[in-house]
Amino acid sequence: MIWSAPLQIALALYFLWGVLGPSVMAGLAVIIILMPFNGVLAGFQEKMQSKLMLYKDQRIKLMSEVLNGIKVLKMYAWEESFQNQILRIRNKELAILKRIAILTSFMIFIWICTPFLVSLMSFTCFVLVNDTEVLDSKRAFVALSLFNILRFPMFMLPTVISDIIQTAVSLKRLNKFLNSEELDVNAIEHNPDEKQQIVVENGHFTWGDHESKAVLKNINLQIPRGFLVAVVGGVGSGKTSLLSALLGDMDKLSGRVNIKGNIAYVSQQAWIQNATLQNNILFDQPLDKNKYNKVIEACALATDLEILAGGDQTEIGEKGINLSGGQKQRVSLARAVYCDADNYFLDDPLSAVDSHVGKHIFEKVLGPNGLLKNKTRVWVTHNVSYLAQADLVVVLRDGEVSEAGSYQQLLEKKGAFAEFLLHHLSIAETSSATQDLEGIKNDLENKLGSDFQRKLQLARSMSSRSAASEAEVLEAGDHSQDTQAKDKEGTPDDEQAFDQLIEDEKTETGKVKLEVYMHYLSKIGIKSAIATVIMYVVLHSLQISVNFWLAIWSNDDKMLVNGTVDTQRRDMYLGVYGGLGFGQALASLFTDLMPFLACWKAAKLLHALMLDNVLKSPLQFFEVTPVGRLLSRFSKDVETVDNSLSWEISNTLSGIFEVVGTVFVISYSTPMFMIVILPIAAMYYMIQRFYVPTTRQLMRIESVTRSPAYSHFNESILGATIIRAFGVKDRFVRESQQKVDYYQSVHYLSKVADRWLAVRLETVGGLIIFFAALFAVMARETISPGLAGLSISYTLEITQTLSWLVQMMSGLEADIVAVERMKEYAEIKQEAAWTVANGPPAEWPATGALQLERLTLAYRAG
Repeated sequence: MIWSAPLQIALALYFLWGVLGPSVMAGLAVIIILMPFNGVLAGFQEKMQSKLMLYKDQRIKLMSEVLNGIKVLKMYAWEESFQNQILRIRNKELAILKRIAILTSFMIFIWICTPFLVSLMSFTCFVLVNDTEVLDSKRAFVALSLFNILRFPMFMLPTVISDIIQTAVSLKRLNKFLNSEELDVNAIEHNPDEKQQIVVENGHFTWGDHESKAVLKNINLQIPRGFLVAVVGGVGSGKTSLLSALLGDMDKLSGRVNIKGNIAYVSQQAWIQNATLQNNILFDQPLDKNKYNKVIEACALATDLEILAGGDQTEIGEKGINLSGGQKQRVSLARAVYCDADNYFLDDPLSAVDSHVGKHIFEKVLGPNGLLKNKTRVWVTHNVSYLAQADLVVVLRDGEVSEAGSYQQLLEKKGAFAEFLLHHLSIAETSSATQDLEGIKNDLENKLGSDFQRKLQLARSMSSRSAASEAEVLEAGDHSQDTQAKDKEGTPDDEQAFDQLIEDEKTETGKVKLEVYMHYLSKIGIKSAIATVIMYVVLHSLQISVNFWLAIWSNDDKMLVNGTVDTQRRDMYLGVYGGLGFGQALASLFTDLMPFLACWKAAKLLHALMLDNVLKSPLQFFEVTPVGRLLSRFSKDVETVDNSLSWEISNTLSGIFEVVGTVFVISYSTPMFMIVILPIAAMYYMIQRFYVPTTRQLMRIESVTRSPAYSHFNESILGATIIRAFGVKDRFVRESQQKVDYYQSVHYLSKVADRWLAVRLETVGGLIIFFAALFAVMARETISPGLAGLSISYTLEITQTLSWLVQMMSGLEADIVAVERMKEYAEIKQEAAWTVANGPPAEWPATGALQLERLTLAYRAG
């Protein structure tokens, strides 16, 4: 329509010149005058569309954070608070949607009025200028047919303009994103001729851009091959940032970094894929059974494999949701160990495991005799028990290397490293930490001598403020999330689905159930629905009345009196024609506005209901439902309900009344046409019966194929640092493209189905035109020229109307699937209410105590 609409308008105006002569210039003037109004409205719409996308992004971003952190939300009972935050953003989004709906209605009003105003001005000019010529049937209905040809492109032009505006806004946003600053791939050199394995010279690094303040300053490191480097320091000293700088994730302001060989990275928060445990470890590498078993044993996963129902073939779910924190961390470590890299960057991998498991992993993996003994390891740690076994200890303070050297060398200096150890000793004394620090205490006493007790007391006073928070780090092994030694009796006996944790997305088949339509209708409101239908009846009645009046006008033999026009009769016909036309235009404004506002109300209620039910769902629901699938419901499906459904409902109702009106006019003009109505209707029904279910199911498949693309993208974003570190970015991009291609292949089939429909409906439309013309000729003795012209003019647009109606009906049924999907999540099983009727006393709780009585727990099935 971008190119065809202007072409159709230009051709129609050209032929109108041939029928009405210069009078058509009055109609052209109307088009030219109204264009600036639409330009202004389009400008407003573009601004509002930008705001709408901004609020939509904010809502989806917050929704993603809520879904990814749902365990924390439920732990702290924050669901209602975050629900209110989402709804506040949603209300802003809905306010913009309402303004866009009103603005769009005015744009449609102008464009619907335009063809009538063009015809009115052209006819008025023609009859006023020509005193000796009347508006006969030949002129009136040839012109009317051409004006009707103008109607569809003029009606579609606002949609095209709206789509162009939305596309322009989207392109601006995409352009801004694609042109934003990227990570400098040359920030990290990989010169194999460098003497040392890892070299950092005068490194200054920052988060953000080159104008930001340096987070890491004056970093100088020379790390030989095979060294175990322990990076220590207080909270916020820059330990994790140092690893990020070595990975190339920070902006390098100045200096030089060279790393020989490839890299494996273990993040502090384990990143787990939605795949089997084995595939998480292999990470797309070929299986070497001997090597694999060694890694499993070294990472203390053997016992877990015995407990898990499917062993290493168990699907461990999105983000490892059915594993403990320690298990996830050990799987993440096993993935790094199995890849057999040259350099290992480890961000406190022992923080989430029990102390005895941590000791096992250090001895079997990280330590001098572990699997990685010949690899270069940069190890960020809070665990000071193993520092004596490190080849190099780097102490960070405020983003700078305060000290660097061996354990003994740093103790000899009695500087920042000694203070760091004293700080940990003071924290350990005030907590139940079980780390073996006696050796470190003895080392400090030997090196510090008489100053030991004084400095320890000073460290106690300085650390008292942060003791509680840092004790958590030290005690990670004692109250860890790790559950390596789960009681086998507690595991589920039902192994029927051990290999599939994530449930497949449901795909309905067949017609959309009536209850889905009723559910949507209940959100619209019965009164609003009835009022909308009544307005469509009024609108199309006025539209037919205008054309019937034109037929009566053109058939009036008394317009010419002695060769001149009867001005009184002319003015009467012209006045009634104009009055009916303006009534039609006014009715069109309310007719377009009402479905938009009714659907706006439904969209508001459907989103609120789905959000409320999802947040009230038990954790099991989130464990078996990927975040990408949920985000698909809250993004694409909500967008469909917000935008597409209102258009399709409006256009479907309009198409139905257009077809009914056309059949009425043809049947009234040529009653014989009723003979062929049933065969043509049967043909139309068969085409529609085949097309609609096909497109409906294609839409369902399209929705299902979209979710994996969302899930994979979400998973890739969460693990972007690890993906880059392992050098598998191309593989993940390729996998994403495959999922998007699969989705697009289904989308392409929908477009092919549209072309199939168009060809067949052209045939049906051609038959209607043929029979209408045939019966008009056969009844030429009894039918007036005006009615014959009216009948033929209506048939000329029937093909377009039929095609439009079927597309809108199929689009409506396809997009109502979004309501079906939202309804599904609005009816899922809920947990207990957030609040109870009889709450605890105002002074509760007086003390922090937890008491369990006859509590029985079990693992959920699957």
